[in-house]
Amino acid sequence: MINKYIKRTMVMMLAIAFIASCTKTEVKYEEGRPTIVKTPEAENDINVIARDVLPAVEEFDLLTLDRSVTTPGDLNSTLTVKVTKSATLITDYNTAHGTSFIEVPSTAYTLSADLNNVVFAAGESVKKIKIKVDKAQLDLSKQYALGFTITEVGTGAKISTLKDALFSIGVKNQYDGVYRLNGAYYHPTTSPGYSTFTVDVELHTSGPNSVKIYWPDFGGYYHPKYNLGTIDAFGLQEPNYTIDPVTKVVTVQNVAAGAATFYTMPPGYNSRYETAAKKIYARFGYNYSAGGIFNPATNREWTDELVYMGPR
Repeated sequence: MINKYIKRTMVMMLAIAFIASCTKTEVKYEEGRPTIVKTPEAENDINVIARDVLPAVEEFDLLTLDRSVTTPGDLNSTLTVKVTKSATLITDYNTAHGTSFIEVPSTAYTLSADLNNVVFAAGESVKKIKIKVDKAQLDLSKQYALGFTITEVGTGAKISTLKDALFSIGVKNQYDGVYRLNGAYYHPTTSPGYSTFTVDVELHTSGPNSVKIYWPDFGGYYHPKYNLGTIDAFGLQEPNYTIDPVTKVVTVQNVAAGAATFYTMPPGYNSRYETAAKKIYARFGYNYSAGGIFNPATNREWTDELVYMGPR
């Protein structure tokens, strides 16, 4: 009993000591280096922001600036930073990823800070710059972005390599979100058994009543397909789902820039949106016989059940 009591006492003392050590707030400074200014959003190729259609005008956090100081004196002094809006970041991203982002119109937004004169107050290590967007000025069929670069910092500070931040700023319609795709795919040689698969995808707003499929695993606008035991995707195919606002009939078409392959909705299948269940059912493909009749020798065909999982 004594040994057990001693063991319990020692465990409690160690736990108390551990908790006490965790609750101490000690700031460590690295002498000999300058203050460094960065934006943590630079760690991502692009930062995706998707907002609901309403409210029509909305303000939210956009760009973060961090300063890492070396002495208490540095933290307790002010520091001025200049940030420049960069269209080049948008162009470079489009070139690298085959996207078509355009810059948010200047009349559609305002920022909470003067980018030429962003001031860290004494004791302030993080600056949040907000954006107020008038969504009524944005076209839901377009992809918008804003790019920013830290270009100047005050005396005694340096700019980090994490200085460029790119933001996708979009407005979501009611069909936008994260979905579970219960899919089936037919190909005469790579999937003759009309193989099934389940993956999580996103549907991104492409118009007031349309969404385009985005596959996070591939990092782009692709539709998964079955290929000899693995799941992959065709290039230059970006299925876009349009939902008739009255009949809820769904049509799917390839909207990839430079596409040569386009889809047919075969007869006999009820491609539709079920409002209560938030599900999209669609069958589409190409190389059908005349009249959209399935041809096992030539067809490529998808059958989708897209089940809404939540917002993105």
